Amino acid sequence: MHELHALLGARGVEPRLPLQPSFALREFAVAETEGVSDELQFVLMAETGNREIVEKFFQAFNAGDWDRIASWLDADYVWEMPQSGERVRGLQNNLEMSKNYPGPPHVETHRVTGSKDKWVTTPSFTVLKITGTGDDYATESRAQYPDGSAWHAVDFFHFRAGKILRQTAYFAPTLEPAEWRSHWVERT
Repeated sequence: MHELHALLGARGVEPRLPLQPSFALREFAVAETEGVSDELQFVLMAETGNREIVEKFFQAFNAGDWDRIASWLDADYVWEMPQSGERVRGLQNNLEMSKNYPGPPHVETHRVTGSKDKWVTTPSFTVLKITGTGDDYATESRAQYPDGSAWHAVDFFHFRAGKILRQTAYFAPTLEPAEWRSHWVERT
């Protein structure tokens, strides 16, 4: 932490003790860490927090901010989609696949629940819920694709040293409920 204080002091920022930087300050500090020890860079990434990375991940996806997404992914990142039997291994393969997705959905976070409720909006992939702690988080989402189809998704994120190591995604299209059970259920 002393090195972080020195870095900020050299930039004319007088940190208060205990150091509790805002997200904006963390972004500044991370951007200014060239030549700074790996230990400090890890501290700065850890300050962001895994939950916040999951939130920002979907916002960056919506914006097509692949460089930002890459900054949160471990070099050994793996994205698995068990329903289609696919595994995409490695940071570069995942980024190239995402960049070339034809007509990707857009992320719109309506409500994030977990350690504290927040409302966050961006432009029609809707993150409904984020839950988790430590190195493991899960999201429930709804995606509206350009063809008008609506899908539901659950993603599991596993972190290593403040970066996403593995993401497992399950997804299914919206479907009409079975008529036989309509007397016992309510529509959502």
